[in-house]
Amino acid sequence: MNQTLPTPRVPKAVHLTRGPGLRAARRSTHPLIGLAADNRPVRLAPQDGHLLLVAPAGTGTSTVLRTLGAQHLAGGGHLDILDAHLVGQAWARGLDRVSYLDEPRTIAAHLHGLAHQARRRAEAGRPGASRLVMVEALTAEVLLNHHLDARPNGTPMDALTAVLAHGRQAGMQVVLACQQEIPPPLRHIAADLFTTRLLAEPSAATWLQAGGTAATHPQPHGCHPGRWHHLNAAGTRQLRAARLEETDAAAWATGPTASGRPPAPRTTKESDR
Repeated sequence: MNQTLPTPRVPKAVHLTRGPGLRAARRSTHPLIGLAADNRPVRLAPQDGHLLLVAPAGTGTSTVLRTLGAQHLAGGGHLDILDAHLVGQAWARGLDRVSYLDEPRTIAAHLHGLAHQARRRAEAGRPGASRLVMVEALTAEVLLNHHLDARPNGTPMDALTAVLAHGRQAGMQVVLACQQEIPPPLRHIAADLFTTRLLAEPSAATWLQAGGTAATHPQPHGCHPGRWHHLNAAGTRQLRAARLEETDAAAWATGPTASGRPPAPRTTKESDR
């Protein structure tokens, strides 16, 4: 008699400080995004490119950013946090190799600087030190509406697009968090610029803009914080995002941490950033 095997489900919770989440984090220096069915790890390696997160408020975008950012610092990289609304990355303030921007003018100037650096390094074929640029939810509004002098550098969103286009060759990865929908200037190129996408309860339009198909659009099941649909060139799958609490993030980032990794090398030299 044939027996139907149960469909594997994503874990109910993935904590970076214990259990399967901790074991998965210890097995690689690349940040753990979360665990898919059967506890299969899903990571953010340099070859995975930029990451786009789209989700309703309260679904956990700030937690994903915090968890990725702390792991990136633990691996020795530099972290840029663009957080115009002070959503919740206070753990990173004052840490070495962290640039925390929370004022529209400084965010705009910083992005223009990164865009120039990305273009220069990409053209020279000389990537710099690993850098993760995290854009908190709602900050995209600042990038759309705020500008210094639109000539010759354009708006902050133009600068972000330049970082997305040239950043991978320059050692930069962007993680952009959005609430509900993709910013209009990025909608038609989102799947090209962001080779990794995480969506929670996406509308049909957002799903298509992110590279999904009408046939694979997930049916709404209500808000489940921490559960995401992961899209990349290999297809789609569900995962449970790894979670690192605010109280643990700074300790994890600076080591020795619960991951068992040694402390990250510290530097404040701009040439190493």
